[in-house]
Amino acid sequence: MPATILFILKALEGRGAERMVTTLASAYVKMGHSVHILCLENTQDMSLGAGIHYHVVPYDKVFSPQDIAPVSTQSKDYRAVAQRIDSYVLSHIGTPDLILANIYKINWIMAYSQLPNIVNILHTALSKQFQDQLSDAPIQTLKHLQMVYGAHPCSCVSEGARNDLLSLLGAVTQTTTIYNPCDMINIKTKAEQIRDIEQLGLIKNNYIIHVASFDTMKGHRDLLQAYAKTERKMLLVLVGKGKLEAESKQLARQLGISDCIRFLGFQSNPYPLIASAALMVLTSKFEGFGYVIVEAQALSVPVISTDCPFGPRELLPAKNLIPVDDIDGLAMLIDQVINDRAQYVVPLNQQLLPHHIAKQYLEFGTKLVR
Repeated sequence: MPATILFILKALEGRGAERMVTTLASAYVKMGHSVHILCLENTQDMSLGAGIHYHVVPYDKVFSPQDIAPVSTQSKDYRAVAQRIDSYVLSHIGTPDLILANIYKINWIMAYSQLPNIVNILHTALSKQFQDQLSDAPIQTLKHLQMVYGAHPCSCVSEGARNDLLSLLGAVTQTTTIYNPCDMINIKTKAEQIRDIEQLGLIKNNYIIHVASFDTMKGHRDLLQAYAKTERKMLLVLVGKGKLEAESKQLARQLGISDCIRFLGFQSNPYPLIASAALMVLTSKFEGFGYVIVEAQALSVPVISTDCPFGPRELLPAKNLIPVDDIDGLAMLIDQVINDRAQYVVPLNQQLLPHHIAKQYLEFGTKLVR
């Protein structure tokens, strides 16, 4: 019997969590289910496949730095928007059989929801995401996180992220690990779309690529410092946007490597660029999963990563990993891969294909209902 499945997001921006949602939503459509995506902003950097119903329940407040006090203005605002979501869903969608709430602020809002069948999806490790708050106000932060993540069952995108949740908060709710899905067929199809990389000053199989928003956790500073120490046989291509982009450009100038780097900004379809790269590099300080790793694997592109908490080590062998903050080691590994690319190609785990992952969420939700 077809199920009604609802995904809730802040907005359809082009980051890993949003790509995971759109991939999973398309899988459910192919399985014959009724699929809805509800956002709080009308920002849409990503297109949606046929059969996916798109909804916006606008949140008319600025998503400011969180004030986690139980009686804060932000808490009151989040209670109000949860009520609006509940009312909208029941009026326009009905009672979903499964609600997948993505990203911390959505998890916080939906902690106040009265809708059934909600599962929080944790895309990263809480101890890292809230490292500063846990240091400055540990008791208040822990109570807040227990309230948010104790309200509904939680699915984590890696076993490391799940263990981190349990270590930090204890068994406040039911938990499981479900990896992010990878739509290999869709990725390969998009990778074949015509893209004249020569107009960007690039040559096929002759550049290194890094795809991530310009955020502290993504480690752009470490990547640039390491790249400056390599033989620089190939250009470094940075795909993404974010608050630290200007700072990264300034660092490239300070290191004297600006001529070797291409800042390409956000790309709605980065797959032709990834497919034509000689190497994909991930330099995150921490991850929940590391979605770009499996995207590179789907395209048979060599990929290396920092051995950060908590996803890459579950996707890559040890030889493809380097410790976080090891600038010299990262530089050496980049040069090694460039000189022997075939040794660093890792096949995609077929259990990550979308229909497998979609079934796991349905099975988890069914167990909760029982």
